Amino acid sequence: MQKVARSLFVFVFVIAVSVFPFDTASAQRGMYVGVFGGYTFSPDASWEDYYSSIDLNVQETGIFGVKFGFNPPPIKFFSIEFEYSYLNPDMDRTVFATAGSDYDAIEGNAKIHNFMFNAIVKYPEGKIHPYLGLGIGASYFDFSVTATSQLNGVSYHARHSYDDTVFAWQVLAGVDIELTNNLSLDIGGRYFDTESLNDSYDDDYYDDHDYDHYHYDGPTLDYRTFMVTLGLKFRF
Repeated sequence: MQKVARSLFVFVFVIAVSVFPFDTASAQRGMYVGVFGGYTFSPDASWEDYYSSIDLNVQETGIFGVKFGFNPPPIKFFSIEFEYSYLNPDMDRTVFATAGSDYDAIEGNAKIHNFMFNAIVKYPEGKIHPYLGLGIGASYFDFSVTATSQLNGVSYHARHSYDDTVFAWQVLAGVDIELTNNLSLDIGGRYFDTESLNDSYDDDYYDDHDYDHYHYDGPTLDYRTFMVTLGLKFRF
């Protein structure tokens, strides 16, 4: 997936260089800061460990974030930015194993901190600026889980907490509307996806049957969703 992200970035950048002019404009260059909020739609998540991969019933949730960006003066249609955002989705009870009246289930919630570097290209003329962007970075999640099970009519409960840092990427699109020379309204949408960087095992283990190659870093969370966002950006 990292190769896909790099390819998308190169594609967007080449198209932008081919289409947009290089004229400068004071309202579209320099540094800026922004704040934004939004909401997720059609979220999906899976809980993966060495033994299994479980599709979770994840709920829609809000997103809140800040960003710091820069428009290089010679290239007014292009900007780079660092972005931090936070999500706190609930995971409804998910039954993943049953045998007669016996079952295993989990539920909980995740605190997801996202640290992204975005490359943005936009139409630079006028007061309304449509844009496209690609972001890559990392997500740190803290997942609190309540595990319940029933075995031979006896119920068991246990609480666990897991954390991990995973690779994250996103595709952005929207429109930037100038309200004043320094303030603009950002209306956007994005697709966001996280993927684990850890392998449950090393292929050499199966090739060589050597337990020294065994590698497992614990359970991890893969999370993906569409989002709509609304924000304000202030230019210096």
